[in-house]
Amino acid sequence: MAYQVETVDRGGRKVYILTNGANGATASILPSFGFNLFDLRLPVRGHLQRVIIADEGWESNPKDAGRNGIPILFPFPNRIKDATYGFGGKTYTLPANNGKNAIHGFAIDAPWDVVESKATETEAYISGRYQLSVHSPKSRELWPTDAVLQVKYSLSGQTLGMEVTVTNPTADPLPWGFGIHPYFRLPMVKGTPLHLGRVLLPASKFWPLADFVPTGEVKAVDPRLDFRNGQPMLGLKLDDVLTGLTFEKDHGIARLVDMKSGGEIKIEYDRMIRELVVYTPPGDGDIISIEPYTQTTDAINLESRKIEGGLKILEHGQSAKLKISISTADLPKVSSGRQ
Repeated sequence: MAYQVETVDRGGRKVYILTNGANGATASILPSFGFNLFDLRLPVRGHLQRVIIADEGWESNPKDAGRNGIPILFPFPNRIKDATYGFGGKTYTLPANNGKNAIHGFAIDAPWDVVESKATETEAYISGRYQLSVHSPKSRELWPTDAVLQVKYSLSGQTLGMEVTVTNPTADPLPWGFGIHPYFRLPMVKGTPLHLGRVLLPASKFWPLADFVPTGEVKAVDPRLDFRNGQPMLGLKLDDVLTGLTFEKDHGIARLVDMKSGGEIKIEYDRMIRELVVYTPPGDGDIISIEPYTQTTDAINLESRKIEGGLKILEHGQSAKLKISISTADLPKVSSGRQ
């Protein structure tokens, strides 16, 4: 069988590795720290490329939950202004873990349960489950209700699929938002000139920010944030929330093009995703995070101001599902025109 699932010990923590033996693709997941998929290697023109990155040896001593691999952001992605919000007639105060704001929810560094891991003829997969009251019990009273999040990672061909299910197990309404914060190197090989990496994002609008939180306005993208025809990695400095996404039938596509390797990374998502946060951390300039979100930053506070920011509500027993995928593809070869 081409597909396999194996486990290895890294610093006393169990890592699950999904493998496609036919092309060498692998995906490595650390369930005990946010169900983080910290290493993804997919083929580009017959050579494996490291698509998702984390610090070397991170899985043995994980820290900096929001700065490695694919952090999972739930029940809110990004910031809540002043670490305070209101819902259902009650005011909630969160720990201020990003200046004066709260950031990235509670699931990001919690231990998750592994529900199932399996290899079949067509894929290798692992499913994880997070419940707010079980896996982050100290944070339960900081959110209006309990919440259950289940994520399935599957490796098939040269595609990493992510299926997400959010469920409300309580009698009261559950407000929620979901996002991921994957880190990519572009160009894919460290040391490649940055102008050979190109970012294409299908967003026509953005949320102006004040201290990293939306003011409530939405504007047409300016030249700095217009990636519809692509921009080179060279010189990008971003921490912005894009919206006004366009879709091809039922999915949207963000593309990271590597002209040196002759391949691209595609981040695809369904219509549950309505924002793309783009972030370039300080450093060498070759790392970028493309973050699909179901809502904008601080949506729960925008909602109280009657501003539609994408906040979702689930009633008792209801569930919501969404899909995201990361894949590689070879770029068409350009003819020299010589006969």
